[in-house]
Amino acid sequence: MIHLVRHGEAASGDGGEDTADPGLSDLGRRQVTALAHRLSFRPVRRVLHGPSRRTTETALVLTEILGAGGVVCDALADRTAVPSVERRGDYPTHRWEWLENVPEAERDFDGAELTAAWHKLWFEHHDDEIVLVTHAFVAAWFVREVLNAPPATWMRIGPTGNATLTSIGPNLAGEPVVETFNAEVVLPI
Repeated sequence: MIHLVRHGEAASGDGGEDTADPGLSDLGRRQVTALAHRLSFRPVRRVLHGPSRRTTETALVLTEILGAGGVVCDALADRTAVPSVERRGDYPTHRWEWLENVPEAERDFDGAELTAAWHKLWFEHHDDEIVLVTHAFVAAWFVREVLNAPPATWMRIGPTGNATLTSIGPNLAGEPVVETFNAEVVLPI
């Protein structure tokens, strides 16, 4: 079972926070703590996370509560699938301008890197109980890949909330199926 987790709420950047790579806010830490308690009954042994500060801090909370090991995984870095010139027609025209403004460092043409990352992670970990901590667009692309849906589908999945849980497991034929999608945890008062 692979549990996709979007990082907790990011800090706003006030008080000297790095706005380019913010860590978690106090609310974000509480969200992740509640999520970790939800997952605590599962036999999670490993938490893979992207290299950003907010995914790293999310993973630290999870590993501490779950007693699992944490590993940085570049395949879970913040990326956005953008169409190549040849594939622009796969996306609605009203999305083109937004897609053109995706920062160069985050662009993944035709989702090629994201697709390869998902298949590698599924192949290596579908028999494990593992948590993947990443970003909203990455999680949406992975779900789109599991559903074998058209490329622009990832833009209509969600919105993926902070510290939400999407669980993907094998069906009887060993194919990935979405078992839980974008489940939010209730924070204690």
